[in-house]
Amino acid sequence: MSGRTVWFFVKIFAKEEHADQFIKGELYFNRLSYFKKIENDDDDDGRPDTNEAVAVWWQPYDITMTLNVPGVGETKITSKDLAAPVSMSLECHDHFHILCLYAMSTVSLESLDQQASLAENEAELQRQFRIDERCVKFGQFAVVVQAVPLRAQLKEALQHNGQWFKGALVEYYDDETFHGEIAPKDIPFWKQNRFSYQQEFRICVQTNTKGDDPLTIDIGDISHICAKCDSLRLNELFKVQLSVAPSTPDVHADKDP
Repeated sequence: MSGRTVWFFVKIFAKEEHADQFIKGELYFNRLSYFKKIENDDDDDGRPDTNEAVAVWWQPYDITMTLNVPGVGETKITSKDLAAPVSMSLECHDHFHILCLYAMSTVSLESLDQQASLAENEAELQRQFRIDERCVKFGQFAVVVQAVPLRAQLKEALQHNGQWFKGALVEYYDDETFHGEIAPKDIPFWKQNRFSYQQEFRICVQTNTKGDDPLTIDIGDISHICAKCDSLRLNELFKVQLSVAPSTPDVHADKDP
């Protein structure tokens, strides 16, 4: 998802009081391990992911492993012994605190089809602003917040606390074809492509602590840069309009969603 412009973030909640806390600037970060441990059921809402923070993903057709087991000796495993990809992860990433946001983003105007009409490019940008209906499973209450000022306010709070952090769009890989290692700095920001509909932007915070406890960071009130609405109405709120000038899209949201 690199090379995209993020205009807004969306955070969806099952409980309205949690949405109100978010608007007050009380941001809730789960440990990354939380998402690996959620039980997956028939009504999967898109949160469980046992393959979170995979560092190595090897296809079974192109691998040979040699294991030395005390008391047993050397054992060689080849593609003939494997029916599925082999993955490895690092325990240290389980303790990162993660804030997950939906990124309402579009390609740059320079990336649009220059041969297409203004109306066709406008329709394409409008399509990119649409939120997949599966995201509504997260809950009824949505908070839409301007991306740039939220990142600035959060960055100031984290720097004040002296905590290591990184924010980035998630990159989605094809688990049926990808074969290799993921760069250490990118590990928390890679997920399998079955989650790509979530268009996730992540903020990872490292506190150098271990455990399952979440983290709440108070960045101050953000009500001046956000609005709360029913998650079912999200795709009604935004309308993209292009004109010859200016060079950036004019994005409108209802004043009172």
